[in-house]
Amino acid sequence: MYRNRRHLDCSDRIAIETGLYQGLSFKQIAKKLARHPSTIAHEVRTNRTFIQGKITLGRDCLESRRCAVRNLCPEPNCRKICRTCIQQDCRIFCSRYQQVRCLKIEEVPYTCNTCTDKRLCTKPRYLYSAKFADAAYIRRRSESRTGIRLKGKELEEMDRLITRLVKKGQPLSHIHAEHKEELPVSLRSLYNYIDGGKLTIKNPRMKN
Repeated sequence: MYRNRRHLDCSDRIAIETGLYQGLSFKQIAKKLARHPSTIAHEVRTNRTFIQGKITLGRDCLESRRCAVRNLCPEPNCRKICRTCIQQDCRIFCSRYQQVRCLKIEEVPYTCNTCTDKRLCTKPRYLYSAKFADAAYIRRRSESRTGIRLKGKELEEMDRLITRLVKKGQPLSHIHAEHKEELPVSLRSLYNYIDGGKLTIKNPRMKN
């Protein structure tokens, strides 16, 4: 039985952070909080904190420390090592560019909380902190109420969720009631997004 409480609160987020450090799965954390595992996964991915890695000369490339390639850009008579250039971004021209990234953060649990290498890691990474997650959630809700529109990945995720459920025949009021924690907008704002052509759905004024 899942809780019908409207939103995750700070105590829930503390429990999630604790569970992550204990190495619990999303299913195990969800069971403790009487939530659906997808709610925990969405919370972690949405409100985790990004930490920029240490990069050389602003170039997030695996070869940036030792690369000595020259003459990548169209600039004639340039004698600089491309990675040191401030006029051109060598990553645009170089076929050997490999972004510094850790594939672990793209898999469950999407954070580096329990990674044994995180203290010495120089790659971009994510940590889940209940304090910062709660602040991010409050800020996002405040922005949505003042008319600031979602964009990028958040808008795409909301679009996919709404479109999938509407195609199953679910009315918007039911979708919003069942997925409040995954939708960072009010029901009224959701209709406005669709009316404004921001989502895939057409003609959303269905009877509920």
